[in-house]
Amino acid sequence: MVREIRRETLEQNRMKNPEELKKLVKEQFAGYPGVFRPCAWFDERLDCIRVVARDCSILEKRLSDRLTILEDSYYPRLGHAKVVGFTIKGARYFCHQQGWDLNTPISMTKVLDAIVAQFPGEVVRFFVDYVARPLVTEENIEEVEICSGVAA
Repeated sequence: MVREIRRETLEQNRMKNPEELKKLVKEQFAGYPGVFRPCAWFDERLDCIRVVARDCSILEKRLSDRLTILEDSYYPRLGHAKVVGFTIKGARYFCHQQGWDLNTPISMTKVLDAIVAQFPGEVVRFFVDYVARPLVTEENIEEVEICSGVAA
């Protein structure tokens, strides 16, 4: 009991000292590069493929039962696009249907072609051809990376 109170007191004192707090935060994120880069990855825990082109607050809008569009929550900003990415839900099954191994990177061109083939419809085709393809080309997102739940 005394030990817990003492630890809490130490933690409270640390919170009062901004320099100590700053040092603590830096230590916690020491191995993290801290620089955002546009990317696509397989999120194993959520069973989805995520494509994110910009580090911003995101609003998700469902396009279909398996495809979600990611939009900048604070659009419009001068020079910024509204759509900043997309998510494919049920990625394991989707990739299995395509014959892809989830343990190896997958070409974005293959993924986009498969989306159009798998989810036929004018809305999905329009999204892929006029939003997703230009987005991944402009941001140089060439493949879906393999990660366990976090962006690389």
